[in-house]
Amino acid sequence: MPWYISLLGSIAVIMICIYKKLNIGLTMIFGAVSLGLLSFITIKDFFAILLTATTNSVTVMLFISILLLGILGQILKETGALQEIIASLTALVADIRIITAILPALVGMLTVPGGAILSAPLCAEAGMKLRLPPDRQAAINIWFRHVFYFALPLFPSLILAAQLSEVNIGRLVLHNLPLVLIGTVFGFYYLFKGFPSQEKGFFISPRATRRLLISLAPLLVVLVLVIIFDLYFPWALLAGIVFALLNYLPKQNQFSRLIDRIKTMILPGINIPTAFVIVGIMIYKEMLTSTGVISDLTNLVLGLGIPVILLIALISFLVGMLTGDNSASVAILFPMFMPLLPSGSYIYSAYIAFLYAGSTAGHIISPAHPCFSLTKEYYRADMFKIVVLIIPLLAVVIAAGFLITSLFGWF
Repeated sequence: MPWYISLLGSIAVIMICIYKKLNIGLTMIFGAVSLGLLSFITIKDFFAILLTATTNSVTVMLFISILLLGILGQILKETGALQEIIASLTALVADIRIITAILPALVGMLTVPGGAILSAPLCAEAGMKLRLPPDRQAAINIWFRHVFYFALPLFPSLILAAQLSEVNIGRLVLHNLPLVLIGTVFGFYYLFKGFPSQEKGFFISPRATRRLLISLAPLLVVLVLVIIFDLYFPWALLAGIVFALLNYLPKQNQFSRLIDRIKTMILPGINIPTAFVIVGIMIYKEMLTSTGVISDLTNLVLGLGIPVILLIALISFLVGMLTGDNSASVAILFPMFMPLLPSGSYIYSAYIAFLYAGSTAGHIISPAHPCFSLTKEYYRADMFKIVVLIIPLLAVVIAAGFLITSLFGWF
């Protein structure tokens, strides 16, 4: 059967499973099986692919990392670190607009699927003081929760992108950091335009600053170890977990309280279904490579003569929007585009960062994205109005990514 029918058939199966709300890991396995069947691979080859995909070092590292991220998020929530972050920020920031934008961003650091519903009540409470309409509150909650995902090294999809492309995650962060800054500044101006705050500026409070740094310490430890010291990601997460467990530990009976925390916070934070997503993604990625679909697609695209950067901008956004899951989108896109990208350390990483950015942009606005649909329902907002508010923000970010990537191509 022609390779393009096999590929489109597997993507169709993935789309159906996503819209049926099946686990993404299981969804990607179904996609891999359908790709294998349509490509007429043997049972022996299928099991060989399965073994290779599930036992390689990248799969193991990603699986462990996702488990540890869930544990870290659980500890931050149970120890009151998240509430302390919000309380200390309120003591430092006078402008309610800034607080309204920061709240979803902070909750977003927990990288919980559908986690926008956690920040929605906080954002709504602050937004009502500004008399923001529901559609604007929803757009603010969605945008400021996800704009940092373009360069947040704690985000599973960015970890996956770094591992699949073999590009240092710190470099991807640096490439996309301008997109985050541009998206944040323009998003703040655009979404809060016409809704001024009665109070502006910041408060000087050494005590609140100290509280903020202490509450953020576990996350800061992970970020520093990964970005600056390029430490193996699971080790960095373990260091963050240790800091989180020790944070806010009562002075009395510290050892017994620490043991209690380990018993009551570690196990509830382990999320096997979420980690299983990585297994499914890696199986699909291996199937794409083993069936020869990737090489056939590469030859076709090269024959068309369309600039790769234009293909990335369009296709990555569409795949991200159609899947509604950034990890699934990355798993589909990266094996397809990596053979097409120019060689050279920095230009290659720039294209990889832009490919990831396009996928993330499409994912943000997808109706299949849990955060989008949950936020819409919470605020009882109009979907069309939310989309109209967010599209200009995505256009600005993608345009910035396009220009930055083009600059790397010119020099």
